[in-house]
Amino acid sequence: MLCSHDGSDSPDFLDAGSKRVSAFQRLGPLTQPKKQKLTINLCLNKEQAVREVIDETHKDIRDQEFIVNSTDDIVLKYLPYWPWNKPVAIKKSVTARHSKTVMMMEKEQMEEIYDKDNSLIMLSVTGYPPSWTKEELLDVLLENLNEKSFIPTFIEFTSKECKFFVFRCRGALVAIHRLGFTVKKDDVELSITISQTQLTDKQVDFVPRLVLRRRLAALYDGEKVDLSQFTLKKDISHFIYYPLNRIYNQSEIILIQSDVRWEYLTELDLSSNRLTSIEGFHLQTTTTHLKLLNLSHNYLESVLVLLPCKNLPLRKLMLDGNPLCIDYIEPDHYVKVVRTMFPGLRELDGVQITLKGDLPRFLRHYCPEDAHPIVEKFLEVFFPLLDLENDERQCIQGMYVKNAVMTITCRSKLRYESAYKHMRNFSIKSQNFLEGNIDSVEGVTNIGKLIRKWPHTKHDPTTFTTDVLYHDENSTIFKVAGILKVTAESLAEEEPLMAFSRTIVLSTDNGCHYKIRNELVYWDEPTKDYSSIAFKTVMIPKKTLNLKFESIPDDYTKKRLVAVFMTVTELEAKPSERCLELKNWHFQHALEYFMKLLKLDNIQSLNV
Repeated sequence: MLCSHDGSDSPDFLDAGSKRVSAFQRLGPLTQPKKQKLTINLCLNKEQAVREVIDETHKDIRDQEFIVNSTDDIVLKYLPYWPWNKPVAIKKSVTARHSKTVMMMEKEQMEEIYDKDNSLIMLSVTGYPPSWTKEELLDVLLENLNEKSFIPTFIEFTSKECKFFVFRCRGALVAIHRLGFTVKKDDVELSITISQTQLTDKQVDFVPRLVLRRRLAALYDGEKVDLSQFTLKKDISHFIYYPLNRIYNQSEIILIQSDVRWEYLTELDLSSNRLTSIEGFHLQTTTTHLKLLNLSHNYLESVLVLLPCKNLPLRKLMLDGNPLCIDYIEPDHYVKVVRTMFPGLRELDGVQITLKGDLPRFLRHYCPEDAHPIVEKFLEVFFPLLDLENDERQCIQGMYVKNAVMTITCRSKLRYESAYKHMRNFSIKSQNFLEGNIDSVEGVTNIGKLIRKWPHTKHDPTTFTTDVLYHDENSTIFKVAGILKVTAESLAEEEPLMAFSRTIVLSTDNGCHYKIRNELVYWDEPTKDYSSIAFKTVMIPKKTLNLKFESIPDDYTKKRLVAVFMTVTELEAKPSERCLELKNWHFQHALEYFMKLLKLDNIQSLNV
């Protein structure tokens, strides 16, 4: 006997003798939303016909500039297989239903399809704000599919719908069924539809794990792996999205069978991957021989994320561009904290760590501002004097203190090979450690005599590199390296080139007149690349622009300075003006302050 339920419209309660209708028949076919068209009267003339404008905000992926100009192997190989070039044939679709019974029946049916290894499953996601990017949308899905393999491929993204394919990810698809085909993020509720298509992996020749395996092989160079922006670049991210900020992906990529010998890696680049943690890589056990680790430009909040890796024999570590850098205003404290975990570290964020007893490292063109006038004046005076005729070099003695010392070393081939016979006078009094000769020239008179014996030379200032090793109010130590040529007396003779470096110790008693107290000279054969650029550029003297003002500049000058500062730094007008104001409109000081804020990722402080 059937009980009647007044007011119930549910088809699950039938009249006597009627035939039961299946849940799929009651549900009916899926309806596709009609594409809305926008009509705008573009003219004020009422007699003119209304123009129909169709929304064309989405451009075919094949016409996108970043795809057309892409040189990525994955893009070039799989663009011809782009499945959205024509309508995708769908066999069956499932999404959220009002009846839980129907959803359970569909889940059982779809699980059989998910078990087929060659099936490409299409997912369609709607309900997100137009301002979202495809990365934001996919990241929300991945957050809700924790500990599940899920690799979106061939991603077609518009402001209203995102469609993509997945392959062999049964666990994640079943999890979407359990979520009710709905995922929430704050006030946003995403609706998901899963469809069985007629496409197979053979038709598109795309198996995600095989693609990842080949990509790893392409980025592997013996003992190095460069995973910077792994699948995050704008072109490749439309074909496969495998973000390494996901812990599951970190663990899975290590387990992918590839040519990479993780246990023998010495260098690993994980920069620009939006990493908040690296625990999934298990670097402490996976890459036990790692010497260089690049984690720059990620989202690491604290150096404590590196604590599990403290036993790695790291020599170089890059952390710049992470939020953790803001925690350390003093560089010494930052270095001390990192070196506590990695005692063998010798370079941090591209800056050499000088240990007690180490000699300063040579930095090309490094010169503190207060040492700049001294070094510049020395270069302007010293080398033109060296290039005078031999008898005229007597005046150079005035640049040395009375008890000055000069030490000379040179490559042995410059002394003994016949090709360098014109340069043999440079090796007078030179040291040769293999022969036990460690001679030096002492006294300003002896140094002057030696310099006059050197051949007639011409130095090329365009090849000069300088490095100030030490500077205070009483002394300056710096190194100059460059190219010179031995000038010939006639056009028939060759003018051989020679490389040099001079490490000079300047000292002063009164803070005004500096003289050379010690000088180390080294002669060498120049490299081909170095020789190719020598004596190619004509030096034109010019007055340097002094961007330091004795008083506050007028409004017109301020506007010009702000415009130049905006061009150099790419800042907006207000932060540019703020930066200049903080440094009293001293342009160079403002630039140095900007670089400091940029390194600390604290540019927003200029907006205060």
